[in-house]
Amino acid sequence: MTSFNYNAEELMELAIQIETNGRRYFLEMAEKTENEKVREIFTYLAREEESHLDNFVTIRDKLSQKAEEVIVADEYTTPEMYGYVKAMFDGRIFPNLKSYDEIAGEIKNDEQAIYHAIGFEKDTIMFFTEILKMLGEKDENRPLIEELIRQEKIHIARLFTLLGSI
Repeated sequence: MTSFNYNAEELMELAIQIETNGRRYFLEMAEKTENEKVREIFTYLAREEESHLDNFVTIRDKLSQKAEEVIVADEYTTPEMYGYVKAMFDGRIFPNLKSYDEIAGEIKNDEQAIYHAIGFEKDTIMFFTEILKMLGEKDENRPLIEELIRQEKIHIARLFTLLGSI
């Protein structure tokens, strides 16, 4: 069987880029809105993304000190899954996690901004879940990534609450 290796630093760099884009999106939407509630939530979410960014930088730095390839769960060692992961790295699986500038420019109102933010958070959860699956059950970073997934779910709940109040 062919072996497929994944570079841990690349995986974390993608997570860092996702969090950076999320932060930039939330800051821009906070600046654009005239609604104080929306501004407050988007500003809060930008701070949260900054915290998540710091977490992934820490994980990346720990992994880079080990200087070894990620040992991934067996299901990710097939050619098909390697293709999936490569597409994920190339931004084809979660495109709206990578191109915040275009998306932010298309937003016309607070409702659109919130719906896009919900989609962004859902895609982020899916991506982080893929990271968890790839790392396997025994990876030391699992608890932190699981906590980040939990926080992203809370963000979605807050966004839906906000949507209902505007």
